[in-house]
Amino acid sequence: MAANERYTVPSGATGDDRAALDLEIVREVLAGRNERFRELVDRYQNMVAGIAWRSGCRREDVEDVVSEVLLKVYRNLHQYRPDHQFSTWLYKLAANHVVDRSRRMKKERGRTEMPEQVEDKSPGADDAMEVDERHVLVREALRYVDVRYREVLHLVYVEGLKVDETARILGTPEGTVKTRLMRGREALKKVLMRRNPEHFPA
Repeated sequence: MAANERYTVPSGATGDDRAALDLEIVREVLAGRNERFRELVDRYQNMVAGIAWRSGCRREDVEDVVSEVLLKVYRNLHQYRPDHQFSTWLYKLAANHVVDRSRRMKKERGRTEMPEQVEDKSPGADDAMEVDERHVLVREALRYVDVRYREVLHLVYVEGLKVDETARILGTPEGTVKTRLMRGREALKKVLMRRNPEHFPA
């Protein structure tokens, strides 16, 4: 699974359908049908990878983060309450795990800031980097955007979710998501123009 692979939802399924199936799977896992947890892994591993990738995890660490988060989900599944959608609970658990992991790694390495993207020096890398350069610049610029806007920008434009799906995951009204998208795009544009005027002129 690629670190920047998009989280995709089953075609034809509505948000209510997905939430109902999530709840069914959770209840069956808790009842002893542990093999059904694999379905939750298949449904949400890309979303967890996206959270890790957006938060600055190195490409080679993303798979480990996904495994850690899903193991934590399995061990804490009994704490889930259906007052909120499973996707919202998992998203917050994953985001908190990534933040805690980042803090722990910084302490262990004696660093004060997240490492920047490592440049790929392998043969042919220059061509690939040239094609993806603007994408990389946008991703890096997202780190300088307010977290409220960064979340919705990532979910909509990086993971390809719709506004209503993003609203359900974050537990916020659709109108709030739309407002944050609008303000987030403007904030991101300013960051890109300030940091990379040669690629994003005024």
